Amino acid sequence: MKCEHCGYEAPERAVICPECGEILPRPKKPAAEEQAKKEPSPTAEKFSMPFLSAPADLEKADGIAAEDPEELRRAAQEKKFRRTRRIVAAAVAFVLILLAVVYYVFFWGYKLAVFRYVKGVDYSSGSMYTALVPDAYMDYLESTYSTTRREVKSMMSDYFDYWNENYGTEGRMSYDIGHVQHISDADELAALEDELHTSYDITVEISKAVEVSLTIDDGGTKASEKATFVKIGSRWCCMKAMEDMDYVCQNNGYNVW
Repeated sequence: MKCEHCGYEAPERAVICPECGEILPRPKKPAAEEQAKKEPSPTAEKFSMPFLSAPADLEKADGIAAEDPEELRRAAQEKKFRRTRRIVAAAVAFVLILLAVVYYVFFWGYKLAVFRYVKGVDYSSGSMYTALVPDAYMDYLESTYSTTRREVKSMMSDYFDYWNENYGTEGRMSYDIGHVQHISDADELAALEDELHTSYDITVEISKAVEVSLTIDDGGTKASEKATFVKIGSRWCCMKAMEDMDYVCQNNGYNVW
């Protein structure tokens, strides 16, 4: 570098002239270097923020909102309807599962027969009571007493009405299941089959049997009784119910039908 004041040839990187002490001028950068500072790098040219350019679906939605609000309203209603339908379906499924659990806990097996045995009288329901006997027994009633299945149901309903009116107390019947004795011995099951054959001339096969001790509360009046329930095929039947129905049909509903 050459000093502008004294013309001394200073070293290349000198800042002050060694001869006169004046500050040496800084050399100008080449034009190519200045141009490189101004021009963006290739990476900068290609960079763009992704959210600055809207996707086609978003532009379409914006167009609907701006140009067709009715279409947007219908889309919102449809979305709400689908959500409500899913909630209702989930609620229905929950109720069905709950009912299945309740049925399994309270009415599975012979417990459903116990319910029909007590509530058939309480509700004066001949249909509930006839559900406690096998089909072979109904055939026995029809042939022995020249009646029909429908007449037997009606006869039992009217008889229960009469009994509740004259012998029952106010209030609904409730019951508690006490001791349950399971009968699994083959000889005992065969004895029950013989009893049905001797009493009603029916031949059935009993796979299971239980003797249930019940405490029945008829509107505050409590009574205890035992009833034997037998499984014939897939149905639990009640020996006591068969005895009651035979007496009612034999006496033509005790003259109340």
